[in-house]
Amino acid sequence: MTRYAHNYSRIAAALLALTAACGSGRPAPVSKFGIRMQNPAELDTENGLIAVGLSDACLGLDAASMPPAGTDTLTDPALTDPTLVDPNACGLYNGMPPNLLGINGLHPNSLNDDHFKNWFAADPQTANTLMKYLVKCSLPVGLGMDFDYGGITYSWTGLLGMAPHWAAGEPIPEDEQQLVTACMGLHANRYGAHVPISVLGLFADGTPIPMSDDELSSFPVTEGCFFGNMFRKDGVFSGNDRPLALADDQSSIRACAMPDRTGAGGSSMCPPVQYAGNCRDLCQPDPTNLYYLTCTVNGQTYRALSTRIQPSAEYTCGDGICQVTESCGTGSTWNDCGLDCGPCN
Repeated sequence: MTRYAHNYSRIAAALLALTAACGSGRPAPVSKFGIRMQNPAELDTENGLIAVGLSDACLGLDAASMPPAGTDTLTDPALTDPTLVDPNACGLYNGMPPNLLGINGLHPNSLNDDHFKNWFAADPQTANTLMKYLVKCSLPVGLGMDFDYGGITYSWTGLLGMAPHWAAGEPIPEDEQQLVTACMGLHANRYGAHVPISVLGLFADGTPIPMSDDELSSFPVTEGCFFGNMFRKDGVFSGNDRPLALADDQSSIRACAMPDRTGAGGSSMCPPVQYAGNCRDLCQPDPTNLYYLTCTVNGQTYRALSTRIQPSAEYTCGDGICQVTESCGTGSTWNDCGLDCGPCN
C-alpha cells in the first residue's frame, strides 16, 4: 500500500474529475443572447480540512449481493463475473461489486486478482473514477493504492478513512460497509460539478469526524443525509436536510439530497441514489444536532453521514447567469429560465 504525504493541495487536485453531467438541465455552451453562461471553472474550488471536492454525476454505486457465510467470493460467478454487474448507471459500465475486494480487504493484493483486472479492463476510465472515490472514502490521509494497467499507473489517494478494518486487509464489517456507502453516495453529483461541502458524522469506532467552528461557519447550510449498504445491494439513499425548501425559481448544484423535480417520475434527482425523505423524519440526530447518527428506511437502520454546503451552491433564475442547473425557456423557473438562459432553439 502506497503511503502519501499529508498534502491537502495534492489531495484536492487529485479529486478533480472529468466526466460530464447526465440528465436534463444543462444549457448550450454558447449563448446567442449575450447571456453569461456559467463557467465550470468557477466550481473548481480547493477545499478545507474536511470539505471535499465533488464530481461525477454518473458515479455507479450498484453492487452484487454479499455472499452467504462460507461462499468463496473469488470463485462464485454470481459475484465475480463482470458481465453480471448491472450496467444501468447513466449508461456506463461502472458497477463494481465491492465483494471483488472483500476477500483480501481493500489491499494491494486485491488488485492482483484476475477478477479485478478483468473488471477494470472492461472500462478503465470509469473503473478509475469509481476506485478513486472508493479509496478516498475508505482509506485515511497518508495511505493510497496504485494499479498498473495498459502502461498507465493509476494512483488512488485516501482521505476520509471510513473503513479501517478493510484498509488493514480484513473483510469489511457491516458498519464500515454502511459508512463507505454513505460516503460514496454523498459524492454523487448530477451536474458533474466540483463543489465544496462539509462532511459530518462518526467514524466506525464512534469518534466524530473532525470539524471546527470555522468549518461550520464556512458551510452554514445543512444539506442532506446519506446512508444505505451497496455491499449488500440494499441501495444508496439520501435525505433532505435543507432548512427551507427551494422555491420554483431556485436550483442547487447539489441536487442529490432532493426528490426528483424534473417530472420524470423518479425518486431522486440523481439515480442510482434513491431519495428517502426528510432527514429529520428518517434519522436519529447526534446530541448536538449537528449531524445524524443513523437513518432508517424500509425497516432497516443504517449508519449515516451528513453534509453542509455554502449558500453559493444554490442559484436563482433571474440572477443574470445561465447556471448549469437551469434550462432555457420562456419563464422564470429553474427548468424554464428564459430570464437567464433565453428561449430554447
